[in-house]
Amino acid sequence: MHMHNTKHLIQKGKLYTLKQSSEEQIEEVSSKILQETETEKEKESILCRNCKNEITTAEFITAFNGQHAHIFKNPAGLTFHIGCFSRAWGCIVYGIPTYEYTWFAGFSWSVALCSNCLTHLGWHYQSGGNSFFGLILANLVKDSKTH
Repeated sequence: MHMHNTKHLIQKGKLYTLKQSSEEQIEEVSSKILQETETEKEKESILCRNCKNEITTAEFITAFNGQHAHIFKNPAGLTFHIGCFSRAWGCIVYGIPTYEYTWFAGFSWSVALCSNCLTHLGWHYQSGGNSFFGLILANLVKDSKTH
């Protein structure tokens, strides 16, 4: 049995040839759409909840000790749910780095503030040449606008 992957359609007196896509073509297009979706997700802005200043993007989400999100309690008893980010250009780092009460062994920390409104967004951690931001997830919001 020989199958044709073309069909003919006559509409308003014109002949149109419709060609059915092969499985390979469908897979290629599906793969491309998924890649574009992932790229858009990676470019999704993460903003300061207070002033909507761009802090970072989803592409800079990182893991520390095997996970992105962590829950810690400070010495005053306040609980913080933080997420780790490798870059946060919308933050300014304030204060002299300290190891006192660090949540990440071997890493010193400084306070990280929104560079626009100075809201406390979390902490910048560093150890030797390694560094990351631990940002308070409740103080961030994802940008909902489409690019």
